[in-house]
Amino acid sequence: MFVTHSFQIPYDRNLYKELRTMQREAASVWNDIVREATSYYVACKKWVSKTEIQAIRKQTYNLHSQTVQAIADKYAANRETIRQLRKTDKKANYPWRRKYYYCIPLKKASMDISTDTITIKKVDYRFSLSELLTKKKKKNWNEKAPKQPTSVVIPNRSEEHLDACNYAEIVWRNGAYWFCYAVQVPEQDLSAYEKKVAGGDLGEIHAVTVATEDRALVLSGRAMRSISQFRAKALADLSKKMSRCKKGSRQWKKYKDARNRLRQTSKNQLEALEHKTTKDIVAFLEAEKVTHLVIGNVSGIEKGTKKNEQKKRKQNKVRRQQLSLWNQGKIKQKLTYKAKLKGIHVTETEE
Repeated sequence: MFVTHSFQIPYDRNLYKELRTMQREAASVWNDIVREATSYYVACKKWVSKTEIQAIRKQTYNLHSQTVQAIADKYAANRETIRQLRKTDKKANYPWRRKYYYCIPLKKASMDISTDTITIKKVDYRFSLSELLTKKKKKNWNEKAPKQPTSVVIPNRSEEHLDACNYAEIVWRNGAYWFCYAVQVPEQDLSAYEKKVAGGDLGEIHAVTVATEDRALVLSGRAMRSISQFRAKALADLSKKMSRCKKGSRQWKKYKDARNRLRQTSKNQLEALEHKTTKDIVAFLEAEKVTHLVIGNVSGIEKGTKKNEQKKRKQNKVRRQQLSLWNQGKIKQKLTYKAKLKGIHVTETEE
């Protein structure tokens, strides 16, 4: 199976400036695709195909052609996902928001990977100053700018060989750029084991509960719940204080920075607890030689919980907030891929 690993790109002023420029160029590609695809749908009542999008975007931006194609692929995948979601949720919107920065997707042809460095290919269609000064003295001076291949080199800090890496992305996270790449990891073969099934239940108080025929493991989720509730209260207090300040003032900016720090800190704490919780569950399943895990599906439990006298719903605003802050989706995703690495088959069933 494919897993995603990442490493932080060390800070260098010129390198970060180049990556920032590439991010803005990638955002231009995304914005143009969204604008033209939406306009085409309004005029023709049908969506423009991915092949046509890629053909229109060819040789237009200061990015590698494979990078531009990857952005078009991400848009097409996003559009297909929304189309499926709108079958049950009409509030799901197609991409429309203008982006100022966008992640840099990289296919295998758009990067050269060595042991020490990773070279990101790009192109430049601009003229140099000397060419601009002598351009009108030549024939066909008004032709399109020539293609000039360039590159950006970043250090390779991965702990594994990336020869088989076919896709990667450069993203901005926690005040730094990260190189995220997908690699294939072999799954364990449990065909020699006798079939043994375990049941799993996700909860708010008890994050995960798993049980076999003779043993069970219950892990508390109170720490994650406490962090989520504290974050909600602190963000509400900061938003209230920001509303009393003039937007853009020094005090308003201080509150905004504090809000960003709080969000990032709580996110890191929750991710650490999710990792530890799912790791303990998978270790228990591996020790019990479990081959199949069945998890109850609790997706959408927070929907339709507003107080309604006709339907006699009794959930108040506190309970609704607790359900919306419940991170059961992330726990299920981490538990699923970690179990698959150990060769355990994971299935979902309605509770």
